[in-house]
Amino acid sequence: MSLQAKAVFEFGLFRLNPAERLLLRQQVQVRLPPKAFDALVVLVENPGHLLEKEELLRRVWPGTFVEESNLAQHISILRKALQDGENGFRYIETVPKRGYRFVAEVRQLGGIPADTGTPPERMPRERRHSFRSLTFAIAVLGVLMAALILTPPVWKRLRSFGTQPIQSLAVLPLRNLSGDPEQDYFAEGMTEALITDLARIPGLKVISRTSIVQYKDSHKRLPQIARELGVDGVVEGSVLRSGNRVRITAQLVRGATDQHIWARSYERDLRDLVTLEDGVSRSIAEQVRRQIAPRAPQPPASSAAVSPQAREDYLKGRYFWNRRSEAGYLKAIDYFQAAVSEDPQYAQAYAGLADAYALLGSLPDSKTPRDKVMPKAKETALTALNLDDSLADAHTSLAFVEMHYEWRFPEAEQEFKRAIDLDANYSTAHQWYAFDLAAMGRLGEAVAELERARQTDPFSAIINTDAAEMLYYDRKYDEALRQARATLEIDPNFAHAHRVMERVYNQRHMFSEAIAEGRRALELSGDNPWMLLELAHTYQLAGKQTEMQDCLRRVANISPGGRLPEEATMAGIYAMQGDADRAWKVMENLYRRRDGGLILLNVDPCFEVLKSDPRFQEFSQRVGLPH
Repeated sequence: MSLQAKAVFEFGLFRLNPAERLLLRQQVQVRLPPKAFDALVVLVENPGHLLEKEELLRRVWPGTFVEESNLAQHISILRKALQDGENGFRYIETVPKRGYRFVAEVRQLGGIPADTGTPPERMPRERRHSFRSLTFAIAVLGVLMAALILTPPVWKRLRSFGTQPIQSLAVLPLRNLSGDPEQDYFAEGMTEALITDLARIPGLKVISRTSIVQYKDSHKRLPQIARELGVDGVVEGSVLRSGNRVRITAQLVRGATDQHIWARSYERDLRDLVTLEDGVSRSIAEQVRRQIAPRAPQPPASSAAVSPQAREDYLKGRYFWNRRSEAGYLKAIDYFQAAVSEDPQYAQAYAGLADAYALLGSLPDSKTPRDKVMPKAKETALTALNLDDSLADAHTSLAFVEMHYEWRFPEAEQEFKRAIDLDANYSTAHQWYAFDLAAMGRLGEAVAELERARQTDPFSAIINTDAAEMLYYDRKYDEALRQARATLEIDPNFAHAHRVMERVYNQRHMFSEAIAEGRRALELSGDNPWMLLELAHTYQLAGKQTEMQDCLRRVANISPGGRLPEEATMAGIYAMQGDADRAWKVMENLYRRRDGGLILLNVDPCFEVLKSDPRFQEFSQRVGLPH
């Protein structure tokens, strides 16, 4: 391997000069066998990166067959020479069955020109000519530099073309190196804690979890990932849990160039789980802040410590909550309740309960009564805020209940604003706030708020679908179609995006296209009754009465008691059939149930058929909507 023109590196107590083949520990030379030195150079040049055994063998012993045991022996020599693990310093991490990773923070001090071994007078003619040209160029450069120093504005403009500051970050899912899938929840919890702490850095955009989760176990190169997410920097790392010990590594990389900026490894006692997660995530966030925003104030510390068992239950609750299904919410509630039973002062666990109850109560086809869980969502959100008013997710869940269930839209707006002030990167707050704005008739602001949600969660299928739906409410049908198609590029099987396209095509009287999208949405949702009603409405608009009745029969067959469900879509179908009294009976039942769909009464085109009825205005006011 060529060691010419190498930079000088510092890590821990050591300085490594590859060109001089010199390793110093506090100015004292550390002697290494040649191949151990070469292995150290390769590791230090790639800090934080996993180097497979095959790659190390190829680079340290090029063109030679060497057994893996030889490599392991030289790594052992390096560990002894570096005193790896002593005095709190860790340098080389073994990745079982894969290879090795240099985990210490590495500082590059600059390049050292290689000695060509050829004096200038013996250079070939062409190289002597190049040397004279280089001398002339240096002289010209000196004149230009003097001119630039005397002209500060010009110098500042040129300097602006240098390395740009990191203003946006993505935290890739921390890899679970334990080999036990049951430990995935722990790696996910550490990832979320790191995202949360980084999001507290003022002025830094941090991508939300739902957009980065697709990169779990991805083999894409970091520049490509950074480009797809639209970020300047990437944080990646791993978690290795074994017995009562856990090791966490993390590194910060400049996205466009794959330039390593910072790396560190942490090893802790797992029995102190709270200190481990909070302490390590805050430490990583602080190191990142120093690298990218050294003048920014240090974010406030997280809430008070809680019991380790409560923290573990909380992490498992978030793991199942992120599944975003009714079964997942119910499982999450069990774990969050276990957490607050273990530690009644645990504010984050109450916020988790609020999140789970709120989303469970918002499902259109949930088996859990809405009037049972939405009050619980508010109660637990208020409990969380009484314990810790700085929790953005608790403010957001409280706002959601006030908007979606209590129909107190101005009060919900204040809570949404408070959540966004606390965490401008919390995409769910922007997403739900958009619907509060739409309910109040401020559709332009609602569209803009969903765009803010997309900026921090660009690959979230539901946020992208909601953005299309909001454009539909704003009667911007061409833009809504483009946004829905963009969503399907992210997830071609996302049923709700097809449903939005179905509704847009209906408004444009493109009924064959609407029927195709409705059928696709129904297929992907597994004959969901809600999707069946949507398709029935589409058939009615298209004048296909037989197909509409067939859909309604299918809905009745899978509904409790064989009755048609009382949904807003069903009220529209009755109204189009000329049965206004039956339509308004359904609407009154929806009102008593405090159905969340009613908050869009004034903006959803599907309610247009009811607006000519004198009862509409009074009903809208009872829901709390503006005139």
